[in-house]
Amino acid sequence: MDVVDVGPILVNRENPVPAGYGDSIDIVNVEVEEGFSVPVEREAAQSYLQMKRYFSALGVRFELLSGYRARQTQERIWNESVAEHGEAHTRCYVAQPGYSEHQTGLALDLTLYDAQGDRVEDDDIEAYGQLFPHLHGFGFILRYPAGKEDVTGYPFEPWHIRYVGTEIAREIYENDWTLEEYVSHVREKSGERR
Repeated sequence: MDVVDVGPILVNRENPVPAGYGDSIDIVNVEVEEGFSVPVEREAAQSYLQMKRYFSALGVRFELLSGYRARQTQERIWNESVAEHGEAHTRCYVAQPGYSEHQTGLALDLTLYDAQGDRVEDDDIEAYGQLFPHLHGFGFILRYPAGKEDVTGYPFEPWHIRYVGTEIAREIYENDWTLEEYVSHVREKSGERR
């Protein structure tokens, strides 16, 4: 059965990036530092920059680490992880090529810095947690929240956010849903069976 458009594109372990999707996205480069920029879908990039200015005014600093990835890039990441960590580890933590949200240009990985300018560890939930209540105001959601691993298929990743637009992000945030739960809710409401 074809996936019916129910809002944001759902890419996960069971739902690949639709064929030809990459041909239609408008990618722009977001400058991180001189000589280094990250490709991101245009609307997501604009919202990211607004969010970054907002947090900067609060004294919270983060940088964009990763955005859009071509399939070949995801293949390289997959293969390097398999070589370094083995296939079982890779299947748990890395999306297979064709099944990575990064291929949509809408998924962003952030690096957070503390007040001294040092990089915050990826497992510092308290530090990253200061971002979570504000993401939806800029159209982003925490894509892989803690306690929802059985729904998303991925472990908690406090650095991985996903652009879905402010209306959908607010609904997801207010209901404590994942993107999967939101899509399921919309399908159920529209009468679609999966």
